[in-house]
Amino acid sequence: METVTLTYKRPPDRVNHFQQELLYLDDDVIVTSQRVKPSSPIIQNGEMVLGDNFAAIWFVFTGLWYDVGKVYNLDNEWTGYYCDVLKPVKRRVDAAGKLDCFEITDLFLDLWINPNGTYEIQDEDEFQEAVQNGAIDPELEAKARDVLSALIVEVETGKFPPQFVREYIISV
Repeated sequence: METVTLTYKRPPDRVNHFQQELLYLDDDVIVTSQRVKPSSPIIQNGEMVLGDNFAAIWFVFTGLWYDVGKVYNLDNEWTGYYCDVLKPVKRRVDAAGKLDCFEITDLFLDLWINPNGTYEIQDEDEFQEAVQNGAIDPELEAKARDVLSALIVEVETGKFPPQFVREYIISV
């Protein structure tokens, strides 16, 4: 199993490092997997759809302001998609040109998408707090809101997630 380090930043100064299994890599996308430890579970229609030790396949696209997590429960059943609004990924390669590390900066706003296409915005309170505390400047606030709005339009019109994500299959 090949692993890669994710440097996860959250304004103003939170930095975490996670080892993830590298599943696929090209110039457009980094695909990794990991078992997640969310700060709190996500419950939809009385059922936990994101919780401790759930598996996530992460799709981090070059140049885009979001990632997509394809989430599976403890019975390996797909429960939905988790999208983080974030700054475009930064990649770091070693002397041989191999991906050594990638970095994302989370902008707090998230979107949970159920298999039936319904969705729920996550962490708006944390986003508002970051804006009020100056961790997110007005320009970045506007960008994050625009990205979230565009994602919602894509979900509502059936164009999200990208086909690559929908078709990507792996046993978790």
